[in-house]
Amino acid sequence: MTKRPHSVEESARKSISSVLALGQSKTTLGKLVRRVIKSVGTARSFEQCLRDFLWWRVAQGASIDAPVTRAEIEDYLRQESVRWRQKTVDQHRQALSLVYSVALTHVEAGIPTIAVGRAYTLDQMERIACRQASHNALATRIAFHSGLRAAEFPELRDAPELAPEANRPWRNDLFIGMAGGTIYRTVGKGGLARSVLIPHELHLQLQSRRLDAPAVVIDRKVRRTAHFCVGGGQAVSESFSSASLRVLDFSNGFHGLRHAYAQARLETLLSMDLDPLDCLEITSQEMGHLRPDVSLVYTTRSKPHAAEN
Repeated sequence: MTKRPHSVEESARKSISSVLALGQSKTTLGKLVRRVIKSVGTARSFEQCLRDFLWWRVAQGASIDAPVTRAEIEDYLRQESVRWRQKTVDQHRQALSLVYSVALTHVEAGIPTIAVGRAYTLDQMERIACRQASHNALATRIAFHSGLRAAEFPELRDAPELAPEANRPWRNDLFIGMAGGTIYRTVGKGGLARSVLIPHELHLQLQSRRLDAPAVVIDRKVRRTAHFCVGGGQAVSESFSSASLRVLDFSNGFHGLRHAYAQARLETLLSMDLDPLDCLEITSQEMGHLRPDVSLVYTTRSKPHAAEN
């Protein structure tokens, strides 16, 4: 009996599933942690990268079921890199290196990356929130003042209900210099449970939206259990971008609120005469990054838009 050839989608899905380790901790995985995918978001992105590569193979006249060589992958990256920015090139290289277990050389992108700040000002954020439904407006305000990602809102819990992930180097001076608020927990990228500080007035609004019973929420194919009636995930991201376009004639995306939080926190901490490296590490951990250098991405200042001049 002749074996049926795989479709591109089927082959990509099967390859990604072979390196999935969702829900596994880094401690459990040990040395395997760099050889698997722990995040649903990363799995989704890497699967798309794999589909791109397999469609390219088809266009070259190769079978998607044929063995893949390192030389073939690097030819693909060199050809496609002329139309990509560096982040896209690196993501495809990482995905293909993981799936096919090959070490791939660095490839320069053909389109330069222009660093543009994404942070919203307080005034801009409030103008946007005033054009959103109340549950989305609350999420917008909390994200600006507490640094949450859109996907982290369905995971919000009162502090006693969820402990921050153990065996992580959490500092004991997180949220220093911030005005009063209440500590909550959430789960971020890679399943990292962390603490966030929500200002008092927003805390009261959030508590007034507590659900009578936890509700299941499906966001980007991920099943979550929500405890509060507050915007989150793709829905709040789309609401925010739409309102931003209506109000400001541009959108830096919901993630621009995290940029604003990072910049505000660094300014506050530096004004307290703390060591700059400590300031960066505190801000990084508050945002759910355990490598301080990651938070440097958030420090680029936004340029005034023509609509606001």
